[in-house]
Amino acid sequence: MKGLGIKYVQLGEWCLNLFLLNCLWFIFSLVGVFLLGVFPATVALFAVLRKLTMESKEEVRIFHLFWKTYKSEFIRGNILGYVWAILGAALLIDVRVLHQVEMTFIHQALTITLYLLLVLYLFITFYLFPIYVHYNLKFLEYYKYAFVLVIGRPIKTILLFASMLLIYFLFSLIPGLIPVFGVSFIGFVLMKMTSSSLKKNNHSHIEEVESFS
Repeated sequence: MKGLGIKYVQLGEWCLNLFLLNCLWFIFSLVGVFLLGVFPATVALFAVLRKLTMESKEEVRIFHLFWKTYKSEFIRGNILGYVWAILGAALLIDVRVLHQVEMTFIHQALTITLYLLLVLYLFITFYLFPIYVHYNLKFLEYYKYAFVLVIGRPIKTILLFASMLLIYFLFSLIPGLIPVFGVSFIGFVLMKMTSSSLKKNNHSHIEEVESFS
């Protein structure tokens, strides 16, 4: 019974932390009028989640770490996010354009290729922010390394996709959870599931980010 009580306390602490992180993400996204705030806030969210999910007894000062990361990664976080967002928008535009063209064999082949690229894009997105807060890489290497993990760990990637689908159905059934845990819970699942893959990769050109510790 004592062990069960401890589990309930830990669950309560996690729920409180995720609620707080969700509030911080929305607040700091609004501080940047969303256009400039959403990506630094997302980086800060994953930085805190990384620290919380690490096996450490060190107390995590959530607001302090969130604010520190938001400030220090404001420019780089926006560059990372908008480069990736623009690429995704370009893929979607290409798909829409192809749908307006007469469907020949070549157009069908291009459409299928674009849909496959969109799936790859989605899978890379799962890893991008966890990698960003976990490693100190050259800028373009974040995208490259995320691509390597998608290809190198297909089972983990499929599990990530299945987890995101389950979360989508959960939020569809209980929309009230979205303002309470929406972003933070998605971030927690992604960080928790990708952390084991990140720890097992020890390439010599990768150093863990000390500023997030």
